[in-house]
Amino acid sequence: MTESGPPAKSLSLNDLLKSNKDQFDKIFGVQKEELGLRGMSRKPLTRQDLSSASMKASGRGASPPEPANPELAAAIAGLLNPRFGDQWRYEVVDATLEEGSARVSCRLTVNNTTHTTLGASKVNGDPEAAKARATLDALEKCSAMFSGNGAGNGAAPASVIAPPPMVREVPPTQAPAAARGALDPITLDLIENALRNARHEMDAVLFRSAMSPVIREQHDEYPMITDPKGRMIVGQFGSYINEMLRENKFEFYPGDVILQSDPYKCGGAISHINDWMVLVPIIFEGELMGFSSMFGHMMDVGGWVPGSMPTAATSIFGEGMRIPPLKVFAKGEPNQAVIDLLMNNTRTPEMNYSDLMAIIAGSRAGEKRVIEICERFGKETYRAACEALLERTNRAMRKLIVQNLPEEPQSFEDYVDDDGCGNGPFKMKMTIWREGDQAYFDWTGTAQQAPGPINFYLHEGMFKMFIGVYLIMVFDPQMLFNDGFYDLIHVTLPKGTLVNPNFPAPLGCRTHTLSRQFDVLGGALSKNAPEMATAASYGSSPHFLYNGEGRDGEYYQLMEILYGGIPGRPIGDGMDGHSFWPLFENIPTEYLESYFPMLIEKCTTIVDTGGPGKHRGGNGVEKVYHLLEAGEISIHDDRDKSHPWGILGGKPGGLSEKWLVKADGTRQSLPSKIDNVKVYPGDRIIFKTAGGGGWGDPLERDPVRVRNDVARKLVSLEAARDAYGVVLSGNPLELDARATESLREQMKRSRPALPMFDFGDRHNGAGAAMVS
Repeated sequence: MTESGPPAKSLSLNDLLKSNKDQFDKIFGVQKEELGLRGMSRKPLTRQDLSSASMKASGRGASPPEPANPELAAAIAGLLNPRFGDQWRYEVVDATLEEGSARVSCRLTVNNTTHTTLGASKVNGDPEAAKARATLDALEKCSAMFSGNGAGNGAAPASVIAPPPMVREVPPTQAPAAARGALDPITLDLIENALRNARHEMDAVLFRSAMSPVIREQHDEYPMITDPKGRMIVGQFGSYINEMLRENKFEFYPGDVILQSDPYKCGGAISHINDWMVLVPIIFEGELMGFSSMFGHMMDVGGWVPGSMPTAATSIFGEGMRIPPLKVFAKGEPNQAVIDLLMNNTRTPEMNYSDLMAIIAGSRAGEKRVIEICERFGKETYRAACEALLERTNRAMRKLIVQNLPEEPQSFEDYVDDDGCGNGPFKMKMTIWREGDQAYFDWTGTAQQAPGPINFYLHEGMFKMFIGVYLIMVFDPQMLFNDGFYDLIHVTLPKGTLVNPNFPAPLGCRTHTLSRQFDVLGGALSKNAPEMATAASYGSSPHFLYNGEGRDGEYYQLMEILYGGIPGRPIGDGMDGHSFWPLFENIPTEYLESYFPMLIEKCTTIVDTGGPGKHRGGNGVEKVYHLLEAGEISIHDDRDKSHPWGILGGKPGGLSEKWLVKADGTRQSLPSKIDNVKVYPGDRIIFKTAGGGGWGDPLERDPVRVRNDVARKLVSLEAARDAYGVVLSGNPLELDARATESLREQMKRSRPALPMFDFGDRHNGAGAAMVS
């Protein structure tokens, strides 16, 4: 009989986090060793470091006094003397060693004309030889920038230039020189798809490296690649580079990484301080080609509530650590003092460290792919492709604006239920119109900023991005989403309102206002093209947070984003229990139960919460958490007072609700926004989200589809009869077609005219004053 010991203890999440941090630290060490940089400073290398002191025009420029590297000096002379005689000089502007390559920026002056560019070479185990090759590469490129053959400088014809007496690295395969800079449809298509792939590779790198469930599993992050002007070419969240750098002037070098998290320091480019935004300059041959950027939600950034999103905050100072734009990496070297400061101000330092490094790695992936595109097609072709992609989106958006926006101003309003501090509801009002192919969006009439943290500091460029996403997804999903249409959108955001609050208004629960914004936008657009409009969604961003100290003494902290009902649409039913955010996913039950002290007893859609309609609204979600350890929970949600409205005769969706069921069976109703609720082993949290509104007359819905909904427990028998006029009986269910036709005729005769919008019991907050 084989003997065996006790089963090995499975790794905890904290064990995995520590292991992940060790791996990141090891990667930095291995990279330094591979680059020959162990023990070396990463400061800009001097000309003496490169063994190539500047060669002055006095005497023969190829003969500097006592050169430290005679072979390099001879190679430079062999490269430049045949063309420029002795009328040249050069200097090394900057040099670095990183990622297995030497990069040297050189300035070459011939008489009074100067050109500067970057040379590069693989290290291949010999950093000094790589520096020399990179210097020659830079000077050769500079030499090619001078027109003609140097006539007037006493230079020899270019045809007599001999190869330098030195082993040169073979450059990467590139398009023929004559073709570089040209742009044809096939080249544009190749570059477009390469950029799309790079954008998705950025996601893949992040998801495989991050450790928090909110990024790794739910994908709460957003990538972007821009051109040198900061305009998004591919991505998810629109341009914010100029706002981010407006008050902070940086000199960019290869290897730099800028980090920031303060919405008020970037004009609302990110909307709360849990989002850490990384910016990586993309530098090719000494020129800035654009930026690679990502931001993601950090589990905790300090403040008085775990998770750093207190529902009762009255100032951003109560929400945690605000990071102004700063270099967290400079020329490839981590700023350890800054990193230590950041990790010292969070309850989840290992998780934040892993997520930050993963975001940087994802941004680096985007940087690498753009450089490869430039190496293959050339800088000018890449720039031309960026302009062409922006222009193409601009032309397509002009058509969408003319086809779908009204020339007469149309207004719509909806409400956020409350701000978590006992105030509300808060009105959100938008007026839209077009003048020719120019679109106008005006938030005048929206409530003043809230005392509590539902304020959404709406960056103008970010709102234009939201407009673009909505129009593209509804009317032309094949369009490439980029910043090319921004000059067609004009936005009015009154200062001091819910969508443009004054500093230091709290912002931590702003996603409820953000979500409701799309309902307001949809309602306003529907007045011009109702047949293309959708109803209202669950209109919130439900959050569940759970933290404490386990019996093993280890701290745990969870944040999960839940979903709700997607609205009924012209093309069909809304989805049940689905994310409203692009590309978000749920956290698997296995993950939650493996790494957090809980059991998931139930996760299902809630019958009848989708608004009845010809196309049914999606049902909300009911999730039951059985808690195994003492701790605290927090809840963020909305739509517990104002129904998601239906459209074109569709009915409103169901409301959200939350319950704490104690271990002894007693039940306590919880508000939609609350912090620090004490929980104990055996307690249960019942979390129900809102449904989506219905689209079109429910009596026009195919009775067979109603029968199938009942069989799938999406609609009850009672709702089938009372809302849809469908008569079902038996087991298995059978449709009584004759009785259904008779009932529907009777219901049509007795009901009032169908409204354009059905808000249900819209403003039923007991005793609450409406804020406008």
